[in-house]
Amino acid sequence: MTQVATQPASSVTNDVSAAGGVNTSVILPAYNEAAALPVVLRALQQALGPGDEIVVVDDGSTDETAAVARHYPCRLIQHGRNRGKGAAVRTGLQAARGRYIVVMDADATYPADALPALVGLLATHDLVRCPRQYDAKSMPTINRLGNHLFAVVLRAVHGLEGHDHLSGLFGLRREALHRMRLSAHGFDLEVEINIKAHAYGLRQAELPIAYQERIGAKKLRPLRDGYRILRRVLTLALLFNPLLMFVLPGLGVWAVALVLAALLSSGPLVLSPYLGLSIHSFLVAALGIPLGFQFILFGLAAALFAVELGIPPQPWLVRLCHYRTRLVLLWVGLAVGLAGGASLVGLTVGWLLSGHGAFTQTEQLVLASVGALWGAQLVGGALFLTVFSPVLDQVAAARAGGDAC
Repeated sequence: MTQVATQPASSVTNDVSAAGGVNTSVILPAYNEAAALPVVLRALQQALGPGDEIVVVDDGSTDETAAVARHYPCRLIQHGRNRGKGAAVRTGLQAARGRYIVVMDADATYPADALPALVGLLATHDLVRCPRQYDAKSMPTINRLGNHLFAVVLRAVHGLEGHDHLSGLFGLRREALHRMRLSAHGFDLEVEINIKAHAYGLRQAELPIAYQERIGAKKLRPLRDGYRILRRVLTLALLFNPLLMFVLPGLGVWAVALVLAALLSSGPLVLSPYLGLSIHSFLVAALGIPLGFQFILFGLAAALFAVELGIPPQPWLVRLCHYRTRLVLLWVGLAVGLAGGASLVGLTVGWLLSGHGAFTQTEQLVLASVGALWGAQLVGGALFLTVFSPVLDQVAAARAGGDAC
């Protein structure tokens, strides 16, 4: 559950600095931000304590960004070329020493005085997001529309709560970052972090902040970067929501194909004088049966791999992977496969005994072949799930824990 907090006026006590460690690391990815960086660094100096650090990652800037950073008490890391915001943040994460990590854009759009409240929430949460409160002056219309669109997509595809998952100000505990294994290179970093935080069941809180007009030229290109963010959302869904991406579409294709194949197996289906379904439609429907089931298997494989990565198994996976379910799949597969194989043998023998004439039982032959193939898929699927026995043990443990509750 996401907790919404407001900014208190008091600052946060730094309990790590007394021990000589670093409490908070603030990472500033900066690309051609020489105009805004002095404003941001001065504000951070006032907001942070003696046990905190600022890490500026100059992402291949062609202006005086690095020279500006050298005039302030911060750590400077430089990329030889521009590699993208996500890559800059990942570089900063490798160098950061704090147990709390705060990422903040270097364009002066985010209030540095929100950091004490943000760090305070990290004492009891793994991720603190800072949704922006903005107006037409601080954010262009196309960007606002994009934020609303992504909020809808992320809620539908990944089940994310709240809004503004693209905010460039957020904080995480170090151990939470280690679990995520971030790979984003560009502006898709925020959606990757939010999707993985939700999938791993991390404790989250929201701290609304006032978004300000940026200093300097904007770096975000709405259409190009929006496409990349959407692509990342859908790509991550293959692993983090295989039920939506594989299992449900596969089940739909399998069910529709099975019904159509059954209806057309007895002959053509005439819907109107101008529209009908015949042998060609029957062949397509018959092929859809094993195709749909293959998508279901892909979804199971993706879900089991996600469990290996430490993602808690979803209830549907716990039920499907129970050993009784695998046993049923095995026996049903054997029965369907043997029935299809026996039908193939019977049709072949009958054709041979009839004198090798024209073969007229095409529908029965296709159904028998599909039955044999689907039966083999069921048996293979049951054995495939058994190969993941260590993962299945985790799933069984999750089921036992859920039953205990």
